[in-house]
Amino acid sequence: MTASLYFLLVPLALAFWVGWSYRFGVWNDIGLYAVLVVMLGFGLLGSYVYGRARQS
Repeated sequence: MTASLYFLLVPLALAFWVGWSYRFGVWNDIGLYAVLVVMLGFGLLGSYVYGRARQS
């Protein structure tokens, strides 16, 4: 369950990126990329780590 909650950060990050770009009309922004990297990093790494722990 923890792995799936971490993986939910990936589509949430993509939705945040599209929503931010739609709202403010900016696709390239360093602050936006900082948030996206953190969300995608935690989502992918957390789902990988907790997914492997569940398999063991």
